[in-house]
Amino acid sequence: MPMTSHAKRTLSATIRSLRLRLLADLHDATETAYRLLVRAQDAGLDAAGRTRRARLEAWVAEQLRAQQAAKIAHESERSAEDFRREAEKQAAYTLLNRLVLLRLMEAPRPLGDPLRTPAVVTGGWESRAYKDFRQLAPGLVRADETEGYAFLLRLTFEDLATELPGLYGPAGVADLVPVPASTLRHVVDTLDAEVLESCWTDDMTLGWVYQYWNDPEREALDDKLNGGGKVEPHEIASKTQMFTERYMVDWLLQNSLGPMWLAMCQRHGWTPEVQADGTLDRLEEQRAEWRAKRASGAVALTELMPLHTEAERRWAYYLSQPIPENAVEQVPNTVRDLKLIDPAVGSGHFLVVALDLLMALYREEARHRGEAGTEHWSDRSIVERILSHNLHGIDLDPRAVQIAAAALWLKARQIAPDARPERLNLVASNLRLASLADDDPALVELRREVERETGIPGALTDTLIHALRGADHLGSLLKVDTAVDDALNQHEATLGRVKPEQGDLFAGFKPEPERIPIGKVEAKATLLELIEGFLTKHTSGDDLGLRLRGEQLAAGVRF
Repeated sequence: MPMTSHAKRTLSATIRSLRLRLLADLHDATETAYRLLVRAQDAGLDAAGRTRRARLEAWVAEQLRAQQAAKIAHESERSAEDFRREAEKQAAYTLLNRLVLLRLMEAPRPLGDPLRTPAVVTGGWESRAYKDFRQLAPGLVRADETEGYAFLLRLTFEDLATELPGLYGPAGVADLVPVPASTLRHVVDTLDAEVLESCWTDDMTLGWVYQYWNDPEREALDDKLNGGGKVEPHEIASKTQMFTERYMVDWLLQNSLGPMWLAMCQRHGWTPEVQADGTLDRLEEQRAEWRAKRASGAVALTELMPLHTEAERRWAYYLSQPIPENAVEQVPNTVRDLKLIDPAVGSGHFLVVALDLLMALYREEARHRGEAGTEHWSDRSIVERILSHNLHGIDLDPRAVQIAAAALWLKARQIAPDARPERLNLVASNLRLASLADDDPALVELRREVERETGIPGALTDTLIHALRGADHLGSLLKVDTAVDDALNQHEATLGRVKPEQGDLFAGFKPEPERIPIGKVEAKATLLELIEGFLTKHTSGDDLGLRLRGEQLAAGVRF
């Protein structure tokens, strides 16, 4: 069920307010806990405090070194204080995202119980889980500022980290930022407000929270640009983030996937169910009546036409159009082979809605084929196929990609609680190559392997890596294929793999090894495989923040 307009406005104000409170409280708590205004040796911290402060300062120092190594032209230098506040911001949005996702899991599903019981965030200090915990561990309750609630949350987060390590697992430097008891209680109580109730059954809530959290930064950048300033590379993601309204998502998906599905039905001689049951004709009639009511003033111009069935909701924005003959010829044979990509995926709202729409199309295809109810077309198999094959997304912001992954995970579990997809095709283009030194051992090894396997010299490999450094701020606009093809064209005559040989016991190996000629197609495949292996080692393996079937899902690199 979608959130009400009033709840949406309240959610916006709530997230903005929580952002201000969290950033202020966590900043003060960090300075107080570590006594950052005095030298470490004079701070009088205990052993644990000294260790945590040292880790925080080491992280800040590493960011400063990386910034200096990158030397990005025209980018203003950030200070140690800037990076400390960055750590505090990470801790703030990590806590908020964890609580929001947990609250969504505690909400009842349309046709079933909540994904997670008993509730912890719903009800807060009056929740069923906390009341049970108080009875089981009274000693922890008495000895803790949060009366044991923070400990219960930590246990809950650790449990969720099994499948969602990106959101609920170790958070790096954010774990060093203390959260005051009063702040935690304020956030939990605020999210539990009755006016927000409809937010927790809306597929778009995670996306709206992400948008509302980022709005102040985007607005500040607008002011900066209006004052003649420039957007720094690290600010591009914040400036370009904009959540697309649900009706726009529905319109775009229904008028792209819809015609493809109708063409697919025509190809197989199937009668689409929305035609057979009169849904499309009925929607046309309802639109005409609704337009007349608007024209007469009987309903407000902003009021949406009421929809009565799930089929109407899935086709409400579809515009009737002729299906070209070549579309019928070119459409995939099955919905299982459709591919949809969002090149600026953000928090994944397009893909979440697409998952719902594709789910209905899969089920209908199974009925047309007479295979409904078989294992191949079970809800679990369908969800796993959609996530691992149909849906793809790219974004500049790794945090956005993690939220998109979590949103898809949540939607998948709501449809098929036992679903375990092998992979999610989501890519965070923030490869973190800008600060990589030219003599980095991994880069030295890459040069050697590329030259050995393709004949492309190390200098040209460097050119490719330098091109990839733009991925941090160009994202899906980066044309890596062009750089790869240029490299291959320049050295097409010398492409070849080193021929294995056995050295002579006395003479050793030949000074110039023989090469086995290879074609451009094979050379390109080898080159991309080597670069992808290098990037997999260089970037963290938990970019998506999901673990399914016991395996951590990496964001991956696809050209």
